Amino acid sequence: MKLKLRGFLIGSAALLALSPWHRPASAQSQDDTSVAAAARKARELKKNAAKPAPTLTNDDLPAATPAGGRPAAAQAEQAAGNETKPAESALAPAGGKSADATADQEKRAQKKSDAEAALKQAKADLAQSEGELNVLKRKQTLDSDSYYSKTDYLQDTEGQAALDADAREISGKKSQVEALKTKIAELQAEIEQYSEPQKAAAEQPN
Repeated sequence: MKLKLRGFLIGSAALLALSPWHRPASAQSQDDTSVAAAARKARELKKNAAKPAPTLTNDDLPAATPAGGRPAAAQAEQAAGNETKPAESALAPAGGKSADATADQEKRAQKKSDAEAALKQAKADLAQSEGELNVLKRKQTLDSDSYYSKTDYLQDTEGQAALDADAREISGKKSQVEALKTKIAELQAEIEQYSEPQKAAAEQPN
């Protein structure tokens, strides 16, 4: 009976030793350490995964420097300055054209005034030349009557010379009169030409 009890106890001890619940304290401690480390690592991974990834904006980036070596802000300022230059240059020609137009009007007005003065003088010269031509014609008539009143007028060389002189003077005076008439016509056309822009400007509505 004692032998059977002893064998039962030895078998029970062996089964207990082989059972998974009967492990040494050191092995149990190592398992606890491994489990704690795994749990801590899992918490760290979860914590890191919960943090959102940082988002970069233009303020976080350094100012871009173009190939020319100037910052973009400086180039923007220069571009803005260049945009204002065409407007200023557009205003300058407008003022220059206005000044040129005024100078041209003054020049035309002066030329018109000079032409009007020349026309007045030409008309006076024409009136004088026509008067002198009439005098020469009357003189020629008198000289002709005196010359042909003589019976021997063919012998009157002095009378013939006087008539020839009268004819030359009358011919020269006629040429002078015709030249003055041509000059007067040209001056009148010139004055009319200078007056056309002024008439056009006066007819334009305000």
